[in-house]
Amino acid sequence: MPPMSASTEAQRVPRILYVPGLRAKPAPVVHREILWRCLLEGVRRADPGAAAELAAVPESLHLALWGHHLYATYRDVRLDEAGIAALLADPSPGKDSIREVFGIRRRANYSAHLCGDRFPWLINWLADADTRINIAASDRYFRNVDGVGDRIRAGLRTELQRSWAAGERVLLMAHSFGSVIAWDTLWSLQDKAGPIDLFLTLGSPLGTSYIRRRLLGARESGAARYPRGIRRWENLAALGGLTALGRRFAEDFAEMQQLGLVAGISDRTDLINPFRGTAGLNVHKCYGYFVNPATGAALAHWWRSP
Repeated sequence: MPPMSASTEAQRVPRILYVPGLRAKPAPVVHREILWRCLLEGVRRADPGAAAELAAVPESLHLALWGHHLYATYRDVRLDEAGIAALLADPSPGKDSIREVFGIRRRANYSAHLCGDRFPWLINWLADADTRINIAASDRYFRNVDGVGDRIRAGLRTELQRSWAAGERVLLMAHSFGSVIAWDTLWSLQDKAGPIDLFLTLGSPLGTSYIRRRLLGARESGAARYPRGIRRWENLAALGGLTALGRRFAEDFAEMQQLGLVAGISDRTDLINPFRGTAGLNVHKCYGYFVNPATGAALAHWWRSP
C-alpha cells in the first residue's frame, strides 16, 4: 500500500464512536443531533477553544446504534426535551439535585443495589422495577437469545474496523451497558483490534460483580481475560448511580495495567448528573453525562492530543 500523502493525512477526522446504553432511544437522526449539542456544550464548559474546533467537524461523532436489536420502537423525544433544555441552559448542577442525591430514600435504594450485587440471590427481592427491566434486557444479550448478542457486537465491530482501515484516531465512548458491548467487542477481536486512543466510560457497570461474571473472557486468566487495543481508559460515574455503583476501575482492572494492556486507568466517581425528566431526577441519563465538564475535559484533552 502506498504511503498516504500529506493532504490525505489532513483529511482524516478523529473519530468519536459512541455506544449507547440500554432502553429505547429516539430515532437515530434526532438522537444524534441531541447528543452532538450536549457533547459540544460539555466540551465548551471545559475548553471553549477545543469546542470551537470540534464544532467545525460534526462528522467526527458517529453512533454505534444497537437498540433496534432489542426494542421494537423508538423513544418519544418529547419526554426528554424539557430536561435537555435545562441542562443546556444551566451549567450548575443545582443545590436541589445535590440534596436529592444524598436523600435518605435514594441512599437506601443505593445500599440495596450494592447488597444485591454482592449477594446475587437477593436481586429478585431488592431490585426496583427499572432495574428488573434492565436485567431482563441484558440477560437476552448475555444469553445471546436468537443471536442478538452476536448481531449487536457485529455492528460495533464493523464501525471500529472501518475507522481503523481509514487510519482514524478513535475515542470509544460508551454509556452504561454500552461499555459492556464495547468490552465484549474488543475482546472478541483479540489481536485484530486496532488502537483505541481513549476508552471513555460513563456510568458503566463493568466493575459490578453481576456484569464481570458475564463478560466475554470472564473464565480466562491473565492477559486472555482482557480486550486489546485500549491505550488509555477514563471512567466517569455520577454520585448515586445505581448502574455504576461507584466502582473504581483503576482498582477493579489493575491487572490490565500490570500486564501492560493499557497505559493508564483513571476514575472520577463524584460527578453530579442533574438531568430531570418526567419521572424526576435521573442521575444516570446520558445527556447529563455529556454536558458535564469532566466529560468535556476528557474529550478536549483527547482532541488536542497528537
